[in-house]
Amino acid sequence: MTPAEIDALVDYYLPVLVTAGDFAHRIQGGIQSRAGKDGKNAWVEAVTDADIAVQTYVEVATMARDPALGFFGEEWAQSANHKYFSPDARTVVNLDPVNGTFLYKNQRDSWDIILSIADENQLVAAISYMPVRGNFYMALRHHGALTGTRDNPRLAGMQPLRTQSGSRVCLTYQAPAVKRTISERYEAFDIVEDYNPERAFDNLNDLFTGRLDAFACRDGEMLDWGAMAFIVHHAGGTVSTLDGSPLAGLNDYRPDAHADMLVAASPAIHREIRSLLESA
Repeated sequence: MTPAEIDALVDYYLPVLVTAGDFAHRIQGGIQSRAGKDGKNAWVEAVTDADIAVQTYVEVATMARDPALGFFGEEWAQSANHKYFSPDARTVVNLDPVNGTFLYKNQRDSWDIILSIADENQLVAAISYMPVRGNFYMALRHHGALTGTRDNPRLAGMQPLRTQSGSRVCLTYQAPAVKRTISERYEAFDIVEDYNPERAFDNLNDLFTGRLDAFACRDGEMLDWGAMAFIVHHAGGTVSTLDGSPLAGLNDYRPDAHADMLVAASPAIHREIRSLLESA
C-alpha cells in the first residue's frame, strides 16, 4: 500500500471505532459474559457480548470498504464472517475488539479497542481507541505517532504523540522473575496477579501520560501488546525482546503470534532495565 492508501484506510476506521466504542460503552453496565476461552488467566479467558458485537461490526465495515482486505479478529472462532475473508490477502486488518475484557466486565474505564493494519506482513499502522475516555493513540509507519479525541476522528485532527517517563513504575505480565529483578529499582507489579482497581495501572497507554515507565512480559500477544509496542516505538520509546534483541514481529507481523517484550518510555529507561536483567 502507498502512504496515501494507508492514510485513507486509517481515516475510514477512526469513526468506525468511535461508533463501535459507543455501543460497547452503552451496554457495559449490563454486560453479559460468554463462556470463556481457554487461557492461562482470567484476563485471557474473558469474553463478553461486546467482544463479539464490536468484532462483527468492524468485520462488516471492512468487507463493505474493500472485500480484498484480509481480517483477523481475536474472537475469530466465534465469528460468522471469518470464512468470507481471504487468507491470502496482501493487506490485513487485525482487531482486538475489547482489549482488557476483564477490566470491561469490572466496569473500569481503561479498556480499549485495538486495530492494526499489516501490509505484506509488515505492521504499517496501529490504533488504540479508549471509548470511555474518548482518546486515540496511534502510529503510522510513515507518519509517526499521533493522538487525538473522538470529537475529530480524522488524521487531520490528530497531534504528535510522545512517550513520557519519570514515574519509576513498571508493569509486567507472566514474568515473575523479571518483576522481582525490576523491583530493585522500580515499583513493579503484574497486571494479573497484582490487580488492584485502586492502583489503576492497567493499560500501556499510560506510557504516554507519564504514569508508567515500562512494560515487560513473557509470551505476550502480538495482536494487542505488539500493536501497542509499535505505537510506543514511534512515539519515542524503545522496544525489544527481554534479551535486548529487536522485536522482529513488528516487521514480520503475525497477530496470533506471541513474544517476550520489553517496552520502555525512553532509551534511558530501557538501558537501565536491560542492565538489571543482565545482572540478575
